[in-house]
Amino acid sequence: MKHLESALKTKNDWWAYLVIIVVSFFIAQVVGGIPLGIVLATADGGMQALSEGNVIDFTSLGINSSFGLALIVIPFIVSFFTLKALVKPLHQRSFTQVINGRGKVRYRRIFYGFLIWGIITVFSILVDYYMNIGNYQVRFDPKALIVLTLVAFLMLPFQTFFEEIFVRGYLAQGVGALTKNRIAVLIIPSMAFALLHAVNPEVVKHGFWLMMSQYFAIGLIFALTSVLDDGIELAMGAHAANNIFVSILVTSKSSALQTDSLLRDMNDVVSWDDLYSVLLLGLVFIGLFGFKYKWKWKTLTKKIEL
Repeated sequence: MKHLESALKTKNDWWAYLVIIVVSFFIAQVVGGIPLGIVLATADGGMQALSEGNVIDFTSLGINSSFGLALIVIPFIVSFFTLKALVKPLHQRSFTQVINGRGKVRYRRIFYGFLIWGIITVFSILVDYYMNIGNYQVRFDPKALIVLTLVAFLMLPFQTFFEEIFVRGYLAQGVGALTKNRIAVLIIPSMAFALLHAVNPEVVKHGFWLMMSQYFAIGLIFALTSVLDDGIELAMGAHAANNIFVSILVTSKSSALQTDSLLRDMNDVVSWDDLYSVLLLGLVFIGLFGFKYKWKWKTLTKKIEL
């Protein structure tokens, strides 16, 4: 085992974690949000739309929605490179070590995670569409879909990779170094992952506990995958696939990402059944890779030590 253990070989001063959390997440997000703020300030009604809630309908402001999506992702790009720049000097830990504890990123695993979770995501959306076809509006605009697809594939990975490296990589290593316990590594970063999404408009629309349970469940699936696989590459690929395909295929009135997606969910209802579906699909994902890579579940009970 290398991923969590590698943090024990490097500096783990509490203040270094605090600096990186504040600078790479909060300050970088503010700096990265400047382009969005400028565009909204120059758009008629833009600042009012921003102050009224988290859902920004760029189209109603006369702004191309794919351009708006790119503006939303820019803060995560700034945070990604800020985190990358700070880890080495503050922790004497390479960026690759944060990903898997090795000297080399396992790119094939990122691809496999993307492929399998992408198939799962597309399949679940299509099944729901055909089972509840009356709830969806089809909006087939080839030009808009092409632009959206390009923006999604080129920019959304920065958002998802930052979240995975920050939560499942960096914070998980910090929790592991502090507690020496892999169960704590599953639970605490997954709670942090859920809380990072607490300001999402879906939370306001569908309820705090329902949406927090879903975010926590997704975080726990990716955390379990990362601990068993001794690295976060599968989770990186899966998270990217989830956000990319959802942004391209379906949106709703309460979605954080308002895009020119192929489908619009006019019903916009989330229930506890959706949580059970997430858990089921997550078990399929874990089961497939557990079989492929012959994961050992007893790893979860092993103490984190050199």
